[in-house]
Amino acid sequence: GCAFPGCDRPPRWCDAHHIHHWADGGTTNLDNAVLLCAYHHRHLHHSDWTVRLGGDGHPEFIPPAWLNPEQVPRRNHYHRRT
Repeated sequence: GCAFPGCDRPPRWCDAHHIHHWADGGTTNLDNAVLLCAYHHRHLHHSDWTVRLGGDGHPEFIPPAWLNPEQVPRRNHYHRRT
Protein backbone atom coordinates (compact mmCIF):
# COMPACT_ATOMS: atom_id res chain seq x y z
CA GLY A 1 0.00 0.00 0.00
CA CYS A 2 0.94 3.64 0.26
CA ALA A 3 4.38 3.83 1.86
CA PHE A 4 3.95 7.31 3.37
CA PRO A 5 4.06 7.16 7.18
CA GLY A 6 0.63 6.59 8.70
CA CYS A 7 -1.24 6.06 5.42
CA ASP A 8 -3.45 2.99 5.15
CA ARG A 9 -4.41 3.23 1.45
CA PRO A 10 -4.25 -0.20 -0.22
CA PRO A 11 -2.00 -1.00 -3.21
CA ARG A 12 -4.87 -0.77 -5.70
CA TRP A 13 -5.21 2.94 -4.83
CA CYS A 14 -1.50 3.64 -5.39
CA ASP A 15 0.89 4.47 -8.20
CA ALA A 16 4.63 3.97 -8.41
CA HIS A 17 6.76 7.01 -7.62
CA HIS A 18 10.33 7.31 -8.90
CA ILE A 19 12.62 8.04 -5.95
CA HIS A 20 15.16 9.55 -8.35
CA HIS A 21 13.07 11.13 -11.09
CA TRP A 22 13.46 9.51 -14.49
CA ALA A 23 14.07 12.93 -16.08
CA ASP A 24 17.13 13.23 -13.83
CA GLY A 25 18.49 9.84 -14.87
CA GLY A 26 16.53 7.68 -12.44
CA THR A 27 15.77 4.16 -13.60
CA THR A 28 12.37 2.52 -13.73
CA ASN A 29 12.83 -0.49 -11.48
CA LEU A 30 11.94 -1.68 -7.99
CA ASP A 31 15.16 -0.26 -6.52
CA ASN A 32 13.99 3.22 -7.51
CA ALA A 33 10.26 3.04 -6.81
CA VAL A 34 7.85 3.40 -3.94
CA LEU A 35 4.06 3.06 -3.91
CA LEU A 36 2.14 6.20 -2.99
CA CYS A 37 -1.54 7.07 -2.98
CA ALA A 38 -2.51 10.07 -5.13
CA TYR A 39 -2.60 12.43 -2.13
CA HIS A 40 0.88 11.53 -0.86
CA HIS A 41 2.31 11.39 -4.39
CA ARG A 42 1.28 15.03 -4.95
CA HIS A 43 2.40 15.93 -1.42
CA LEU A 44 5.89 14.53 -2.01
CA HIS A 45 6.24 16.44 -5.28
CA HIS A 46 5.06 19.75 -3.79
CA SER A 47 6.74 19.76 -0.38
CA ASP A 48 10.16 19.48 1.21
CA TRP A 49 9.72 15.83 2.17
CA THR A 50 12.17 13.37 0.58
CA VAL A 51 12.16 9.60 0.28
CA ARG A 52 14.95 7.03 0.12
CA LEU A 53 15.30 3.30 0.54
CA GLY A 54 16.77 2.27 3.86
CA GLY A 55 19.48 -0.33 4.25
CA ASP A 56 16.81 -3.04 4.46
CA GLY A 57 15.20 -1.90 1.20
CA HIS A 58 12.13 -0.32 2.85
CA PRO A 59 11.22 3.31 2.11
CA GLU A 60 12.13 6.00 4.61
CA PHE A 61 10.62 9.48 4.45
CA ILE A 62 12.68 12.42 5.66
CA PRO A 63 10.61 15.33 6.94
CA PRO A 64 11.57 18.92 6.20
CA ALA A 65 13.82 20.64 8.75
CA TRP A 66 11.07 23.07 9.78
CA LEU A 67 8.94 20.10 10.87
CA ASN A 68 11.72 18.02 12.42
CA PRO A 69 15.10 19.79 12.84
CA GLU A 70 16.90 16.43 13.24
CA GLN A 71 15.14 15.13 10.10
CA VAL A 72 14.69 11.68 11.61
CA PRO A 73 13.50 9.27 8.89
CA ARG A 74 9.94 7.96 9.26
CA ARG A 75 8.40 4.74 7.98
CA ASN A 76 4.95 3.37 7.42
CA HIS A 77 4.57 0.24 9.53
CA TYR A 78 0.94 -0.30 8.55
CA HIS A 79 1.67 -2.45 5.47
CA ARG A 80 4.72 -4.36 6.77
CA ARG A 81 4.61 -8.08 7.08
CA THR A 82 5.17 -9.57 10.51
